[in-house]
Amino acid sequence: MEKLRFGVIGLGGMADALAQRLQQFEDAVVVTASDTNPERKEAADALNASFYTHYEEMLEKEAIDAVLIGTPCGVHLEPTLAAAQLGKHIFLEKPMEISVERCNRMIRAAQESGVKLMVGQVLRLFPLFQKSLEIIASGEIGKPKAIVTTRFGYATVFHSGWRVKRELAGGMLLETNVHELDYMRTVLGEPKQVYARMFNLLGKMEYEDVAYLIIDFENDGVGNLEASLSAAVGEYRVHIICEGGAIAHGGFGGTLRWARFGEKETVVTAEEAQQQYGDPYARELHSFVDWVLHDTPPIFTGWDGRQAVAMCEAAYLSQERGVPVAVP
Repeated sequence: MEKLRFGVIGLGGMADALAQRLQQFEDAVVVTASDTNPERKEAADALNASFYTHYEEMLEKEAIDAVLIGTPCGVHLEPTLAAAQLGKHIFLEKPMEISVERCNRMIRAAQESGVKLMVGQVLRLFPLFQKSLEIIASGEIGKPKAIVTTRFGYATVFHSGWRVKRELAGGMLLETNVHELDYMRTVLGEPKQVYARMFNLLGKMEYEDVAYLIIDFENDGVGNLEASLSAAVGEYRVHIICEGGAIAHGGFGGTLRWARFGEKETVVTAEEAQQQYGDPYARELHSFVDWVLHDTPPIFTGWDGRQAVAMCEAAYLSQERGVPVAVP
């Protein structure tokens, strides 16, 4: 069987986890990896992959078909452009980059080189999120009109290392909430404008740790995102209002409840949904591999990654100006 040969650029925790999954595939294999931290050679050895401290050297010397890029998002642009120029297909960890302009350059480079570009907006594949999208697609509760997503927690992992820096992480919305924004866009369609209020409560990062967004969508739907990395009491919840009913779920755990007006609720547990859909990370990688090898339509693309970044960019401009801002 033909195998898609991968090189990993930036072998941190998430990229390593994805690479380990790829090593279980019948039609893909990680053969090489690069990271500026030489200690990551141990992770490459565990993958049975060669190791480089400069991705440019890896791209020049290794016979690979695709790259998996897991560097901090503020340095996604350069390896993406380099891989595209050499005809390598590209799977990017989210967020795509820290500005729309940089995302546009990446999409353009992939198009001009004729390579596939996917951004891992994996949240929509997690069991309860996927179940909600399936219910909406069935039409049983009508067209979605509004969504509220709350993600509160206290995340000390953002208090040190590269994640504290705006130039590398972009901000809380980019590093964390592009997941929720992509999901909200999947539910309601393309965004039109964003009104945002944000502040830095604890001062542990160079950017916001509390944010409230109101998003208008082109189909006249409305979304509300409530997010914090400095909430001593954590909570995750989603509520979707549709023309004929509603859905409420707990995100990464708990239950999903849905009902049509006047009818009894249907309840699905996260465990039941997990059995139905399986590992979301493996699913996104399978989609990318199938897209490259067989031209199977992908679950998501570079455009999805770009649009999530565009919603963040509009939010930051709205915070600066104090008014709603159109999504670029």
